[in-house]
Amino acid sequence: MLDDNIYEAFEQIVGPENISQAPAIIDTYAFQWAAEVLNVLDGKPPARYYIRPAAVILPGSVEEVQGVVKVCNRYKISFKAFSTGLGPWNCVSSTNTVQIDLRRMNKIIKIDAKNMFAVIEPYVSGAQLQSETMKFGLNCGMPGAGPQVSPLASATSMCGMGFTSASTGFAGRSVLGVEWVLPSGELLHVGSIGITNDPDWFSGDGPGPSLRGIMRGFVGAKSGMGIFTKVAVKLYPFPCKPEWKVTGESPNYEFEIPNYLKLYVINYKNWDELANALRRFEEEEIGFMCYHLSASATLAGFAKTREELVTQLASHGRLKRPLTVMIGAQTEREFEYKKQVVEALIQETGGKDYTKKLKIRSISYAEGLRCMYGFHGFLITGAFQSTHGCMDNIDNSVHMAQLNAPLKKKFIKKGVIIDDQGDGLWLASFERGHMAHCEMPTMYNVNITESVEGFVEYANACDEMDLEEHLGLPFFILGDKKHEWAGPHCMNYHIWLRKIKESFDPQNIADPGFYISSKKES
Repeated sequence: MLDDNIYEAFEQIVGPENISQAPAIIDTYAFQWAAEVLNVLDGKPPARYYIRPAAVILPGSVEEVQGVVKVCNRYKISFKAFSTGLGPWNCVSSTNTVQIDLRRMNKIIKIDAKNMFAVIEPYVSGAQLQSETMKFGLNCGMPGAGPQVSPLASATSMCGMGFTSASTGFAGRSVLGVEWVLPSGELLHVGSIGITNDPDWFSGDGPGPSLRGIMRGFVGAKSGMGIFTKVAVKLYPFPCKPEWKVTGESPNYEFEIPNYLKLYVINYKNWDELANALRRFEEEEIGFMCYHLSASATLAGFAKTREELVTQLASHGRLKRPLTVMIGAQTEREFEYKKQVVEALIQETGGKDYTKKLKIRSISYAEGLRCMYGFHGFLITGAFQSTHGCMDNIDNSVHMAQLNAPLKKKFIKKGVIIDDQGDGLWLASFERGHMAHCEMPTMYNVNITESVEGFVEYANACDEMDLEEHLGLPFFILGDKKHEWAGPHCMNYHIWLRKIKESFDPQNIADPGFYISSKKES
């Protein structure tokens, strides 16, 4: 609980209706997906609630955000900001921390159709932005988490890989101009918006060194370096005619598939064939989507019921290493060309087209356009979390997947994680095949302590494997202990990361729990 004078200082900035420390309110911010994993990592029982904030504050403008942050500095209180709030890294890491919920800042400021960028506030979701950009024949990138999350968060503060990254890229590459409230409360404009004469949002860089690497780095600081109140993100051509007609009632939707859109599921017999195919499809630059999921996950994404999934699995047992590709076009000529390229690549890479054999619902096309495939993971009974996530090249990702399977099977044999035959993974490429991302979603029983603890043990073993096998830095390296452990394996990056934090936030006001502290823990 905050002292009355501190509470009143916040209240004067945002108004009494936009601040609360009522238990019923703050508890909702402590209840997060995978909070039980955080608790086990902290040496606590696997409770579904994580740390409760001292108060919740809802600013409505950049000026109010600055005011709240300055009060935090005055009274030495930490702050933790979030936008749409998906994931345990949105929780506070100490009780002396206020949660800054940015949901009142929900405007699309600008869509520049000619120069193909949009300026948005934190609580604009990918679904909202896409709905508006479609009117101009444009599209936005969305992360694998789905269309309900914030493109601003993906671009500035989090990972940002998605099922459409083959055509819309990695979110960290889409950042243009940025409005950034520093941990001190000062306002910084990054890129062309900071130019004094005729400022605009078209570029994320200006004269001199770029701040974008410091701002977000590999996977973002998750509010550990301040608060981003506006960002310009790149837009991309919509892959087909931006027409949208859905009928029926949940879950029995039907989607009128637009002209010039086609989904393929192409099977390969082994990892080498899959890696070669993924590389070749990406090199030809024809896919709106191009990714690999396990056979069971691929079929689950297209099935309407459990019974339908079981039937599909029984019918298509030879599906081994499927590559899912979606192509789109604006004209019949372009569409015919792309279909011919796909057919030629299937023949060249030794794949087998399973598209006609599978029962792919029309709504799966809408889910692909809407970047909703990852959302299916949250429909699974129980709980799940991912491991690995190193970003390097395709061969590195495939090698990681091969090494992970026997490791995961050891924990499956112990009975602590759910049996997915060691094959649960998502592998996608971006930057036209030059980079790839691979992570391993893993299910566990949230109601059984041994299962949660077993998943944490498995996740730590995955991190160790990544460093020992020189696969790269996992994207779930969060907080001081993990950075101190991983840093010596990776050119002592943790020393420089802490120097950056010290320079921007010497008082540790921006919650460092999912980033790094200004001072090394004793």
